[in-house]
Amino acid sequence: MKVTERIHAIRHPFRLAVDDGVYVDRFVYSYALIGERICLIDAGVSGTSGLIEEALKSLGRSIEEVKLVLLTHAHPDHIGGCPAVRERSGAVFGAHEVDRRWIEDVERQYRERPILNFFELVAGPVAVEKVLKEGDRIEWDTGKHIRVIETPGHSLGSLSFFFEEEGALFSGDAIPAAGTLPIYVDPRASIESIKKLQKMPGVRYLFSSWHEPLRGEVISKVMEEGIQFIERIDAIVKELEKAKPSASLEELSLLALERLGIKAKKVLPMVQTSFGSHLSK
Repeated sequence: MKVTERIHAIRHPFRLAVDDGVYVDRFVYSYALIGERICLIDAGVSGTSGLIEEALKSLGRSIEEVKLVLLTHAHPDHIGGCPAVRERSGAVFGAHEVDRRWIEDVERQYRERPILNFFELVAGPVAVEKVLKEGDRIEWDTGKHIRVIETPGHSLGSLSFFFEEEGALFSGDAIPAAGTLPIYVDPRASIESIKKLQKMPGVRYLFSSWHEPLRGEVISKVMEEGIQFIERIDAIVKELEKAKPSASLEELSLLALERLGIKAKKVLPMVQTSFGSHLSK
């Protein structure tokens, strides 16, 4: 999907296993920045990596022209297609140091954050040659720059990227989509990260993983809704913790999902982690 002359959104549909033989349909966006060279932001999942190649072919370009891949974080729907891109292009990969260990060692990620169909989504590891941190400014093409913004919360090493010349903010999963399954490890850090993005000057476009590409005034609305969603979950969990102090984390998570209007018979470990991050320490 062409959004601007230089920015193209690539939608990756995939299935997430929520129980044995039970799947839910999901999608995630990656983005191609087109210049003399090509930069990718995230790479989708293993089974949809061909969509990147198809998108570039439709522009008269090739995957071999990808020279840089910037990863917002290490989760399967963002890194799963990396090995295919590396094999075809030899691109350099960049990510935060904290998430690097899960990108370079996917077996470790699976042990520490199990997902039932993890290896359907992730083809394998890739080396991270470019370790990114707050304030880094990357010239990905002649006269075109991306600024690195640390936005932890969804993961401890989550990054956002600002394409300065286009006013385009790529936020990964830093801004939750209100009303969906909550997935983060630190709600307070998530809120602070969104507030940081709210204060950024010059943002004309918002490109997240979960939202359709956005522009204009709706950007601030989506950011505020993300904050309010986390705050609502915090209030629900605190109330349930007080009312049912002996409830297991799974029981509490099911009750919290019910309060949010989300029907579920079973709660994925990563969603339980989100609710657990609101409990009193």
